[in-house]
Amino acid sequence: MIRKTWAIGAALIFAVATAYRPVAAYEITADSLRHHVYVLAADSMEGRRVGTTGEWMAAQYLISVLKSAGVTPGGTDGYLQPFDFVADVVVGDSTHLVINGVDMKLDEDYRPLPHSANGAFDLGEAVDVDYGITVDTSEGNYDDYADLDVKGRPVVVKRFAPEAGDNPHIDFEKYSSIINKINTAVAHEAGAVILITPEDRDDTIPARMESHITPKNIPIIYLRRHALQRLGLDLSKPVITSMAGNIEMIPVHDTGYNVISRIDTDNDTCIVVGAHYDHLGWGTSASLYTGSVPMIHNGADDNASGTSTMLELARYYQTHRDNLKYSLVFCGFSGEEAGLLGSSNFVKSSLIDTTKVRMMINMDMVGRLHQHDTTLAIFGVGSAAEFKPYFDSLNWSGMHLAYKEPGTGPSDQTSFYNRGIPVLYFFTGAHEDYHKPTDDADKVDYDGMAQVADLVVHTIDYFENYPGSLTFQQTAGPDAGRQHASYSVTLGIMPDYVAQVKGLRVDGVIDDRPGQRAGLMKGDVIIKMGDVTVGDIYDYMNALSTFHKGDTTIVVVERGNKEVSLNVIFE
Repeated sequence: MIRKTWAIGAALIFAVATAYRPVAAYEITADSLRHHVYVLAADSMEGRRVGTTGEWMAAQYLISVLKSAGVTPGGTDGYLQPFDFVADVVVGDSTHLVINGVDMKLDEDYRPLPHSANGAFDLGEAVDVDYGITVDTSEGNYDDYADLDVKGRPVVVKRFAPEAGDNPHIDFEKYSSIINKINTAVAHEAGAVILITPEDRDDTIPARMESHITPKNIPIIYLRRHALQRLGLDLSKPVITSMAGNIEMIPVHDTGYNVISRIDTDNDTCIVVGAHYDHLGWGTSASLYTGSVPMIHNGADDNASGTSTMLELARYYQTHRDNLKYSLVFCGFSGEEAGLLGSSNFVKSSLIDTTKVRMMINMDMVGRLHQHDTTLAIFGVGSAAEFKPYFDSLNWSGMHLAYKEPGTGPSDQTSFYNRGIPVLYFFTGAHEDYHKPTDDADKVDYDGMAQVADLVVHTIDYFENYPGSLTFQQTAGPDAGRQHASYSVTLGIMPDYVAQVKGLRVDGVIDDRPGQRAGLMKGDVIIKMGDVTVGDIYDYMNALSTFHKGDTTIVVVERGNKEVSLNVIFE
């Protein structure tokens, strides 16, 4: 689809772009990087969230810079590569709910969650299961469903977690997520889930981007405190004698845009240089902002910094193209913040022959060098046998280089690593403004960005001239970076973030990890993990969080037309 109006700020975009017409022996400077960041992180871009006008405006800015520099288009539509994604799940007009014989008002009284099944229902008395948590691990035994018959019946579940009380060894927060409570109810064969909020907690559910949710087979409803008051029910233990109605949840598809350009040589082997240009718009579930007033998340470091560096590298190499041995492909990815959507679509598309990609360089958050004692982290050093000797030989002044072997992590290089491509990911570190409205252009270290760009140029030039091919190596999982969840175990897989399947498709299996040792294979679709039915990545993460080292479980996968059960030992 075409974004409607991006004229606001267009004059600024093209004025800045035309100021950058390439000259002989172009060099990257702090000032040129600053110009890009200030445009991309301006309020007029409204946070560049995938599927929004702000994303479209940012894409047009990237195109204007690349076009002005003379870099060749490489997308399916000029510089653009459109891709489809689920932007939201909306409630259909046929949705209605009756509780205890009283018609409920949508949004004011209740809201069905995207996890809910569609269709009509008519159910009897609900069972109060308190916080709806079941724990049966080394932490201790705790079961809100103990001695309760909930089969086919609605369950009333409190959000959040109880106090430790008599169970000080149980980490209740680990079991407090909505998806955990839903999965536990499904495992106990409940007929529906009614979520309520404890009296001392905020009675709202934050909005989230619903890109990868697979609905369950029962109604799932968030019933607000206002509705309980209107029904005259006890706010902590409401007695619900009946619930009936219909739920219609409609996935809303939208289009995101990668911006792809090329500098071609006679050699069809290429080096890919990428950075994601999208961010969180006015805030998504990934935001760490806790204020009540919506604010634009400008994402200056994340990732206007990496995008600006990518643009400057494209301009630099366009004026040095006669020295190139391999072709260069420059990618501005979108949808990274929603789950590597753009890069996943790119590597699966006909735009690139992944067997011809020599290496991929990703830049994500490279704008806070001096805030971290001039330390630059470089991930993926273990993904090619030739990388470590190169970095070991570097005596780079002005920066401390911290080498990390993992080729995977929460950014776009993972999509390439999963295709057996050596990757390097440049990162100056997280900070207190990460995923907050305060990540603004005036806080970026532009001299530091120029230093990072110089090192990337040196790296590209070195491996441009390195004789022979690069030897891909699998690496262990990441030990740092921008990870939010913590797990005591890992299966050792990389998920397919864009596969339209019920379950979790495995996009890569790491050697000598529990999944590989159990016989898990690339292309398998995980549909069950222990007692948890896996419908999407959230189910998988929820299930994984309940295991500890030494635990064993059965993982059921779809492999072709068969179901295969694998015995996994978490070591």
